[in-house]
Amino acid sequence: MKHIDTARFCKVGTSLAGSLTQMDLPRLAAEVLPDTGFTVAWIATGVSPDLLDLSLRATVQMRCQRCLDAMAESIDVSYRFQFVKDEATAQAQDEASDEVDTLVHARHFDLGELIEDEMLMALPFVSLHEVCPEAGALSFVPRADKPNPFAVLKDLKS
Repeated sequence: MKHIDTARFCKVGTSLAGSLTQMDLPRLAAEVLPDTGFTVAWIATGVSPDLLDLSLRATVQMRCQRCLDAMAESIDVSYRFQFVKDEATAQAQDEASDEVDTLVHARHFDLGELIEDEMLMALPFVSLHEVCPEAGALSFVPRADKPNPFAVLKDLKS
C-alpha cells in the first residue's frame, strides 16, 4: 500500500484516491462473510498545515444476527485527522477533543493500515435486516397459523 510523508502530504494539499480489495485488507476480510469479496473506495486529501481528510465507501457482506442469512452492509464514512509532532501531544489533544482524531507525523505513514483500521471501526456492532426474509433461524420459530401440538393433544384427551 501507499506510504506517505504526512507533513509534506498535508502541507502541499495532495490528494490520492484508489480502491482496496479483501486481499489488501486481511483483518477486514476476517470480519465479513468469507468468500464474498468487497472493494473499498477511498480518497485521502491533505489540508494545510496538518490535516488529513479520509473518505471510505464499501459494501460488505455480513451475517444478520436475527435470521443468520447474508446481508449487505453499506459503509460510507468520512474522517478528519490532525497530525502532531509527538505521541504526548497526540494523546493530550485526543483527550481534549472528540471531533478530530490526532495522529503523529511520520515520513513513511501507512495509509492502507489507517484505511483498514477505520473500516473495521465503521462496521456495525450487530448486523440486522430491517425485515428478515423467511429463512435461516426464523424457520425454527413456530408460525402462528400452525396449530400448537399441545392444544391438539388436549383436544384428543377430551
